[in-house]
Amino acid sequence: MRTRWGLAHLATVVLAAAFVLWTWLTLSVGAFERVDALSRVPGVTGASARGQILAAIAILTTPTVLYTVLAGLTLWAARRRLHNLAWAMVLSIPLGWGSSQLVKMIVQRPRPDTALPLITAEGYAYPSSHMTAATIVAVLVIAAMVVTRRRRTMVVAATAALVVAWWLIFADRWWLRAHWFSDLIGGGLLGGFVAALALAMAGVRVIKFGSPRWVTDGTRRAAVVYNPTKVPDLPVFRRQVEGESAERGWEPPLWLETDADDAGARVARVARKRKVDLVLVAGGDGTVRTVSAEFAETGIPLGIVPVGTGNLLARNLGVPLDLADALDAAFGGRPRGIDIVRLRADDAHDDVSLVMAGMGIDARIMSDTNADLKKVVGPAAYAVTALTSLNSPPFRAVITLDGGSPVERTPALALIANVGSVQGQIALAPDALPDDGLLDLVLASPERPGDWGAMATRVLTRTGDHPGIERAQARRLVIETDEPVAYQVDGDTIGECRRLEVSVRQNAVLVMVP
Repeated sequence: MRTRWGLAHLATVVLAAAFVLWTWLTLSVGAFERVDALSRVPGVTGASARGQILAAIAILTTPTVLYTVLAGLTLWAARRRLHNLAWAMVLSIPLGWGSSQLVKMIVQRPRPDTALPLITAEGYAYPSSHMTAATIVAVLVIAAMVVTRRRRTMVVAATAALVVAWWLIFADRWWLRAHWFSDLIGGGLLGGFVAALALAMAGVRVIKFGSPRWVTDGTRRAAVVYNPTKVPDLPVFRRQVEGESAERGWEPPLWLETDADDAGARVARVARKRKVDLVLVAGGDGTVRTVSAEFAETGIPLGIVPVGTGNLLARNLGVPLDLADALDAAFGGRPRGIDIVRLRADDAHDDVSLVMAGMGIDARIMSDTNADLKKVVGPAAYAVTALTSLNSPPFRAVITLDGGSPVERTPALALIANVGSVQGQIALAPDALPDDGLLDLVLASPERPGDWGAMATRVLTRTGDHPGIERAQARRLVIETDEPVAYQVDGDTIGECRRLEVSVRQNAVLVMVP
């Protein structure tokens, strides 16, 4: 997927040049002395009703209040998987406050003598911190509405309201004589530069330059298989999917919802019958693997929209975790064939894995992790549970690779990996590739609970394996145990088994990647 420059990049350059030019004209050339001289004329008095109202407005629109509002919007964006937008908001707060204070300290321009003796009129004058913060908030609110594809009329109305509010703050600072006229314009230009820079740094494309790929004549259609318990804000998600689809000339998407009784298999079959051109899968790794099993070897690509807790397949394939970028990759990326792992536990029906399956301590961790804790702290919940599971007893296993001679081991963990890394880019199976047609087996056999710490240190530092870790690769393998052992598939605890047969089908599923 090609990189497209957006409005934020252009605005960053233009506004930076405009602020530098305005500062030079104001402080070195004195180009605005006549209009600045108006600030020497006394404005309102603090005892008047008008003065008190203006002072109240000034206090309510202080940078502290405005940046607090922006911090709240950051949480709103982060919870809706708009990670790039959330980062832009986070960056703009220290950038806005720090840059305005830095310029103030360098310039050291005093305020007008006619300024009301309020806390809102203390410190140096240039640039206006109020206008810097107000501009940042206004720009980022408009960006959020565009990114979440609000209706054009709503965006226009909100933009008009924000412009009116911006000029109200401008007039308030002017009537209070808290600034020279040029301070207010300078603050606005600085705020615009900071907001544009934050959007560019975070990779938020408010307006895209150039035509997107996969633009069609309206004959293509996507199906959206989504887990409603994972999608944080369904209206926002629907608007973004439908907007991306319409922008590329696709038909309106087919919406298919999973439920507690069906993780996606039934609705995936519906999508197959409708002969769609692309399937968007919005859920965790469990939803992705269920849908993938139905679309194996069909040639219909899947677009992953990672809204789960782990999202390990998306992370290993380089699919963006930001919702807007993930949709861009799904519609405009390239299809990549990946392996699908087939598993049969005892005499149960076949299951599939795209990420990692395992027997032993990892299944216990998945089973014991509190679902509410996962919603609060995400993948860190697994680490909390792992600390209480380190004393889990090992199990005796007989392992057969590619029909060879069986070998006996006593592991606490037997991991079958299709991809190499877990959260934090920790490579549990560094040789595993999702398209090499091989299974990567990792056995962890600690002699005592304290060995887990040494094993983890070796893995994290990539200094070689601990003696208690063994690795192997094969196209087929069988694990047999004396007693039933808990097992998991892609983070979902399935149950217990005494025999696990595993095989791989190379490049059976097409996934859209950047």
